[in-house]
Amino acid sequence: MIRHECSSKGDPDMAKQLGIVAGLALSLMLAHASYGGDREEQADSLGGTGVTLYEISERVTFDPDPSSAGVIRRNATSPLQGFAEVGTPLCPSELLISDPGMKSCTVIATGTDSVSTVTGVGPVSGAFDVVINAPGNSSVHVPDLPVISGTFSGNVDLSLAVLSHVPLGCIDGNFTITQMADPATGMLGPLPQPVVLPFTGTFRMPFAIDTHARRARRDRQRAAFYLADDRETLSLVRPTELSVGFPTVRLEVTFGSTAPICPFSGRR
Repeated sequence: MIRHECSSKGDPDMAKQLGIVAGLALSLMLAHASYGGDREEQADSLGGTGVTLYEISERVTFDPDPSSAGVIRRNATSPLQGFAEVGTPLCPSELLISDPGMKSCTVIATGTDSVSTVTGVGPVSGAFDVVINAPGNSSVHVPDLPVISGTFSGNVDLSLAVLSHVPLGCIDGNFTITQMADPATGMLGPLPQPVVLPFTGTFRMPFAIDTHARRARRDRQRAAFYLADDRETLSLVRPTELSVGFPTVRLEVTFGSTAPICPFSGRR
Protein backbone atom coordinates (compact mmCIF):
# COMPACT_ATOMS: atom_id res chain seq x y z
CA MET A 1 0.00 0.00 0.00
CA ILE A 2 1.28 3.44 -0.89
CA ARG A 3 1.85 5.47 2.28
CA HIS A 4 3.03 9.00 3.00
CA GLU A 5 2.81 11.29 5.98
CA CYS A 6 0.04 13.83 5.61
CA SER A 7 1.54 16.83 3.87
CA SER A 8 0.08 19.33 6.34
CA LYS A 9 2.48 18.15 9.06
CA GLY A 10 5.50 19.65 7.37
CA ASP A 11 3.87 22.64 5.73
CA PRO A 12 2.98 25.52 8.10
CA ASP A 13 0.91 27.34 5.48
CA MET A 14 -1.14 24.27 4.67
CA ALA A 15 -1.52 23.49 8.37
CA LYS A 16 -2.86 27.01 8.93
CA GLN A 17 -5.30 26.68 6.03
CA LEU A 18 -6.50 23.32 7.29
CA GLY A 19 -6.93 24.82 10.75
CA ILE A 20 -9.25 27.42 9.25
CA VAL A 21 -11.10 24.69 7.38
CA ALA A 22 -11.49 22.65 10.54
CA GLY A 23 -12.66 25.63 12.55
CA LEU A 24 -15.31 26.63 10.05
CA ALA A 25 -16.67 23.11 9.76
CA LEU A 26 -16.38 22.14 13.41
CA SER A 27 -19.56 23.50 14.96
CA LEU A 28 -21.77 22.29 12.13
CA MET A 29 -20.20 18.82 11.97
CA LEU A 30 -20.19 18.23 15.71
CA ALA A 31 -23.96 18.42 15.79
CA HIS A 32 -24.05 15.28 13.66
CA ALA A 33 -20.70 13.64 14.40
CA SER A 34 -22.22 10.75 16.31
CA TYR A 35 -23.64 9.36 13.09
CA GLY A 36 -20.15 8.95 11.64
CA GLY A 37 -19.01 7.38 14.89
CA ASP A 38 -21.61 4.65 14.53
CA ARG A 39 -19.96 3.41 11.35
CA GLU A 40 -17.32 1.40 13.18
CA GLU A 41 -17.20 -1.56 10.82
CA GLN A 42 -16.67 0.62 7.78
CA ALA A 43 -14.09 2.75 9.59
CA ASP A 44 -12.09 -0.36 10.47
CA SER A 45 -11.65 -1.08 6.76
CA LEU A 46 -9.62 2.11 6.29
CA GLY A 47 -6.52 0.25 7.35
CA GLY A 48 -4.57 3.38 8.29
CA THR A 49 -4.84 5.12 4.94
CA GLY A 50 -6.34 8.58 4.46
CA VAL A 51 -9.57 7.87 2.64
CA THR A 52 -11.16 4.65 1.40
CA LEU A 53 -13.72 5.04 -1.39
CA TYR A 54 -15.89 2.48 -3.17
CA GLU A 55 -17.32 2.62 -6.68
CA ILE A 56 -21.04 2.34 -6.03
CA SER A 57 -21.74 1.86 -9.74
CA GLU A 58 -20.04 2.65 -13.04
CA ARG A 59 -20.98 3.68 -16.57
CA VAL A 60 -18.41 2.70 -19.22
CA THR A 61 -18.17 3.47 -22.94
CA PHE A 62 -15.45 2.58 -25.46
CA ASP A 63 -14.76 5.45 -27.83
CA PRO A 64 -12.17 6.33 -30.49
CA ASP A 65 -9.29 8.45 -29.22
CA PRO A 66 -9.57 11.74 -31.16
CA SER A 67 -5.83 12.34 -30.80
CA SER A 68 -4.58 8.86 -31.76
CA ALA A 69 -5.90 7.09 -34.84
CA GLY A 70 -6.91 3.50 -34.20
CA VAL A 71 -6.73 3.80 -30.40
CA ILE A 72 -9.80 3.10 -28.28
CA ARG A 73 -10.29 4.73 -24.90
CA ARG A 74 -12.29 3.33 -22.01
CA ASN A 75 -14.30 6.27 -20.66
CA ALA A 76 -15.92 5.73 -17.29
CA THR A 77 -17.96 7.70 -14.78
CA SER A 78 -18.63 6.45 -11.29
CA PRO A 79 -20.27 7.67 -8.08
CA LEU A 80 -18.15 6.84 -5.05
CA GLN A 81 -18.76 6.71 -1.33
CA GLY A 82 -16.51 5.94 1.58
CA PHE A 83 -14.82 7.19 4.70
CA ALA A 84 -11.99 9.54 5.65
CA GLU A 85 -9.89 8.62 8.65
CA VAL A 86 -9.98 11.03 11.60
CA GLY A 87 -6.86 13.19 11.60
CA THR A 88 -6.61 13.39 7.83
CA PRO A 89 -7.37 16.61 5.92
CA LEU A 90 -10.92 15.57 5.03
CA CYS A 91 -11.74 14.60 8.62
CA PRO A 92 -10.02 17.09 10.99
CA SER A 93 -8.93 15.67 14.35
CA GLU A 94 -10.56 18.68 16.06
CA LEU A 95 -13.80 16.72 15.80
CA LEU A 96 -12.53 14.38 18.52
CA ILE A 97 -12.78 17.17 21.10
CA SER A 98 -16.54 16.72 21.35
CA ASP A 99 -16.82 13.13 20.11
CA PRO A 100 -13.82 11.03 21.23
CA GLY A 101 -15.37 7.87 19.79
CA MET A 102 -15.61 9.22 16.27
CA LYS A 103 -13.60 7.12 13.80
CA SER A 104 -14.35 8.53 10.37
CA CYS A 105 -16.12 11.09 8.21
CA THR A 106 -18.32 10.16 5.25
CA VAL A 107 -17.07 11.19 1.80
CA ILE A 108 -19.00 11.06 -1.48
CA ALA A 109 -17.63 11.78 -4.94
CA THR A 110 -18.19 11.44 -8.65
CA GLY A 111 -15.20 10.65 -10.82
CA THR A 112 -14.55 10.40 -14.55
CA ASP A 113 -11.53 8.85 -16.24
CA SER A 114 -10.43 8.18 -19.81
CA VAL A 115 -8.02 5.26 -20.06
CA SER A 116 -6.24 4.13 -23.21
CA THR A 117 -6.80 0.46 -24.01
CA VAL A 118 -3.26 0.43 -25.44
CA THR A 119 -1.36 1.82 -22.43
CA GLY A 120 -3.84 1.50 -19.57
CA VAL A 121 -3.25 5.06 -18.40
CA GLY A 122 -5.19 8.29 -18.62
CA PRO A 123 -6.51 11.38 -16.83
CA VAL A 124 -9.07 11.40 -14.03
CA SER A 125 -11.13 14.23 -12.53
CA GLY A 126 -14.18 14.77 -10.39
CA ALA A 127 -15.83 16.43 -7.42
CA PHE A 128 -16.17 15.37 -3.79
CA ASP A 129 -18.05 16.30 -0.61
CA VAL A 130 -17.62 15.48 3.04
CA VAL A 131 -21.20 14.96 4.19
CA ILE A 132 -23.22 14.68 7.39
CA ASN A 133 -26.78 13.64 8.08
CA ALA A 134 -29.01 16.59 7.20
CA PRO A 135 -31.46 17.96 9.78
CA GLY A 136 -34.81 16.21 9.50
CA ASN A 137 -33.33 12.90 8.35
CA SER A 138 -33.69 9.75 10.40
CA SER A 139 -30.61 8.57 12.28
CA VAL A 140 -30.01 5.79 9.73
CA HIS A 141 -30.34 7.97 6.64
CA VAL A 142 -27.32 8.12 4.34
CA PRO A 143 -25.30 11.30 5.08
CA ASP A 144 -26.24 13.89 2.47
CA LEU A 145 -25.46 17.44 3.64
CA PRO A 146 -22.05 18.70 2.41
CA VAL A 147 -19.85 20.58 4.87
CA ILE A 148 -16.59 20.39 2.90
CA SER A 149 -16.59 20.40 -0.89
CA GLY A 150 -14.06 20.45 -3.69
CA THR A 151 -12.58 18.80 -6.74
CA PHE A 152 -9.88 16.29 -7.57
CA SER A 153 -7.76 15.60 -10.63
CA GLY A 154 -4.81 13.49 -11.61
CA ASN A 155 -3.79 10.41 -13.54
CA VAL A 156 -4.70 6.74 -13.28
CA ASP A 157 -2.45 3.83 -14.20
CA LEU A 158 -4.49 0.69 -14.77
CA SER A 159 -1.92 -0.85 -17.09
CA LEU A 160 -1.44 -3.94 -14.94
CA ALA A 161 -5.18 -4.62 -15.08
CA VAL A 162 -5.64 -3.67 -18.74
CA LEU A 163 -2.54 -5.38 -20.14
CA SER A 164 -2.00 -8.29 -17.73
CA HIS A 165 -5.42 -8.82 -16.11
CA VAL A 166 -4.01 -8.27 -12.61
CA PRO A 167 -6.71 -6.49 -10.53
CA LEU A 168 -4.57 -3.62 -9.23
CA GLY A 169 -4.03 -0.03 -10.28
CA CYS A 170 -2.99 3.32 -8.93
CA ILE A 171 -3.74 7.01 -9.06
CA ASP A 172 -1.96 10.24 -8.17
CA GLY A 173 -3.08 13.84 -8.20
CA ASN A 174 -4.59 16.55 -6.00
CA PHE A 175 -7.70 17.01 -3.91
CA THR A 176 -8.63 20.71 -3.78
CA ILE A 177 -10.95 21.94 -1.03
CA THR A 178 -12.86 24.91 -2.47
CA GLN A 179 -15.94 25.33 -0.25
CA MET A 180 -16.91 25.11 3.41
CA ALA A 181 -20.29 25.19 5.12
CA ASP A 182 -21.25 28.26 7.13
CA PRO A 183 -21.82 26.99 10.70
CA ALA A 184 -24.72 29.40 11.15
CA THR A 185 -26.68 28.52 8.02
CA GLY A 186 -25.26 25.21 6.79
CA MET A 187 -24.83 26.74 3.33
CA LEU A 188 -21.64 26.15 1.36
CA GLY A 189 -19.44 29.12 0.59
CA PRO A 190 -16.10 29.55 -1.20
CA LEU A 191 -12.83 29.57 0.72
CA PRO A 192 -10.65 32.69 0.42
CA GLN A 193 -7.90 30.38 -0.84
CA PRO A 194 -8.40 26.77 -1.98
CA VAL A 195 -6.55 24.07 -0.02
CA VAL A 196 -4.59 21.75 -2.33
CA LEU A 197 -3.84 18.25 -1.03
CA PRO A 198 -1.51 15.99 -3.07
CA PHE A 199 -2.44 12.33 -2.88
CA THR A 200 -1.63 8.86 -4.16
CA GLY A 201 -3.89 5.85 -4.17
CA THR A 202 -4.36 2.17 -4.92
CA PHE A 203 -7.24 0.59 -6.81
CA ARG A 204 -8.26 -2.95 -5.90
CA MET A 205 -10.67 -4.60 -8.32
CA PRO A 206 -12.77 -7.45 -6.88
CA PHE A 207 -12.58 -10.92 -8.40
CA ALA A 208 -13.70 -14.50 -7.72
CA ILE A 209 -11.78 -17.79 -7.75
CA ASP A 210 -12.86 -21.41 -8.11
CA THR A 211 -11.96 -24.39 -5.91
CA HIS A 212 -8.64 -24.70 -7.76
CA ALA A 213 -7.70 -21.08 -6.98
CA ARG A 214 -8.25 -20.03 -10.59
CA ARG A 215 -10.02 -16.85 -11.60
CA ALA A 216 -13.71 -17.56 -12.06
CA ARG A 217 -16.90 -15.85 -12.98
CA ARG A 218 -18.59 -14.59 -9.86
CA ASP A 219 -22.11 -15.62 -9.06
CA ARG A 220 -24.19 -15.23 -5.93
CA GLN A 221 -22.63 -18.35 -4.43
CA ARG A 222 -18.99 -17.36 -4.82
CA ALA A 223 -17.07 -15.09 -2.48
CA ALA A 224 -15.22 -12.11 -3.92
CA PHE A 225 -11.70 -11.00 -3.05
CA TYR A 226 -9.25 -8.11 -3.34
CA LEU A 227 -5.59 -8.69 -4.16
CA ALA A 228 -2.94 -7.36 -1.77
CA ASP A 229 0.17 -5.47 -2.83
CA ASP A 230 2.27 -8.65 -2.85
CA ARG A 231 -0.02 -9.98 -5.62
CA GLU A 232 -0.50 -13.20 -3.65
CA THR A 233 -2.50 -12.46 -0.51
CA LEU A 234 -6.27 -12.38 -0.88
CA SER A 235 -8.59 -10.20 1.19
CA LEU A 236 -12.24 -11.19 1.40
CA VAL A 237 -14.68 -8.52 0.25
CA ARG A 238 -16.76 -7.58 3.29
CA PRO A 239 -20.55 -7.27 3.30
CA THR A 240 -20.09 -3.51 3.81
CA GLU A 241 -18.02 -3.40 0.61
CA LEU A 242 -20.94 -4.53 -1.55
CA SER A 243 -23.25 -2.26 -3.53
CA VAL A 244 -26.70 -3.85 -3.80
CA GLY A 245 -25.00 -7.24 -3.65
CA PHE A 246 -22.18 -6.47 -6.10
CA PRO A 247 -18.53 -6.30 -4.95
CA THR A 248 -17.14 -2.81 -5.46
CA VAL A 249 -13.82 -1.47 -6.70
CA ARG A 250 -11.95 -0.15 -3.65
CA LEU A 251 -9.77 2.96 -3.82
CA GLU A 252 -7.35 3.55 -0.93
CA VAL A 253 -6.12 7.15 -0.84
CA THR A 254 -3.14 8.46 1.12
CA PHE A 255 -2.34 12.15 1.37
CA GLY A 256 1.26 13.21 0.86
CA SER A 257 3.43 15.84 -0.77
CA THR A 258 4.98 13.53 -3.36
CA ALA A 259 3.66 10.85 -5.67
CA PRO A 260 5.96 7.93 -6.48
CA ILE A 261 6.01 5.94 -9.70
CA CYS A 262 3.09 3.53 -9.69
CA PRO A 263 4.32 0.23 -8.20
CA PHE A 264 1.59 -1.61 -10.10
CA SER A 265 2.46 -0.35 -13.56
CA GLY A 266 2.27 -3.05 -16.20
CA ARG A 267 4.29 -0.97 -18.66
CA ARG A 268 7.74 -1.65 -17.21
